[in-house]
Amino acid sequence: MPKQKQKQPPVRKLFGWEYDPKEVEAYVSSLTRPLAETSCYDIKDSGKGKTVLLHKLVEQVVGHYPVRRQTIGDCVSHGFAGAVDVLKCVEIAKLGQPEAWVAETASEVIYGFSRVEVGGGRLSGDGSYGAWGSKAVNRYGTLARQKYGSIDLTRYSGARARQWGARGNGVPDVLEPMSREHLVRSTSLVTTYEAARDAIANGYPIAVCSMQGFLPRRDSDGFARPSGTWAHCMMFCAVDDSHRRPGLLCVNSWGPNWISGPKRHSQPDGSFWVDADVADNMLRRNPDSYLVSQYEGYPRQDSKWLVI
Repeated sequence: MPKQKQKQPPVRKLFGWEYDPKEVEAYVSSLTRPLAETSCYDIKDSGKGKTVLLHKLVEQVVGHYPVRRQTIGDCVSHGFAGAVDVLKCVEIAKLGQPEAWVAETASEVIYGFSRVEVGGGRLSGDGSYGAWGSKAVNRYGTLARQKYGSIDLTRYSGARARQWGARGNGVPDVLEPMSREHLVRSTSLVTTYEAARDAIANGYPIAVCSMQGFLPRRDSDGFARPSGTWAHCMMFCAVDDSHRRPGLLCVNSWGPNWISGPKRHSQPDGSFWVDADVADNMLRRNPDSYLVSQYEGYPRQDSKWLVI
């Protein structure tokens, strides 16, 4: 008799994004180019009708696409860590910068910085603001998954993220000088599909924070149907504006098997395409999503590409 397939345990949906328009306004007003739609005029409409797949650059540099699996409500840090990883690979593979891929970006560092060093420990429970995550990578920096003396960041730890994100803790002081060597020098708020399309077409991934939920099944074109409400942060890293259904590729942090169904453009496990109108709604409502650019790599090199 044929073996029966074992049922996979249901995915525990973990969220962790909070929205506060005052925090968004305070952070965005401090940026050199605060709003992508109006400030990043250099790249306006440059993604129209194009297909750009930044996840393939990750595969080219790393050898595979690292799929993240959060275990607490630290999605904001995973969204930004994933975006930084894509940006690293863009700079290495597309720009030919003499930077080295060391390891994935440690989400716990971003989580601790966002909640404590940036947020001052004002949030209880799990979670963070997109604005705080963006400010964390922009002002405090990032670290790769490796050992730093007695601190071993080679593997993700939700317990460590929760500890560092707790009021009164934060990222250990000994790590801060090293993290500041790896800043994301430029971020901008993205509030429309068109701006996201143009950003991705120019090599700038986006940490997307929204309330939009999706069904865990891709259709024949690789898209997931919007359904329900998620207070969640994910990441946009590819655009297909030439398809009959223009849209963006969204990468989640719930592991490879939370969603099933057909794929397109060799998309990573755990990802799904989002229709342009749905993506536009995600970015416009409760706007708290940010593109990242000009990463200070290992070792630091000046960007030869457009800096925004």
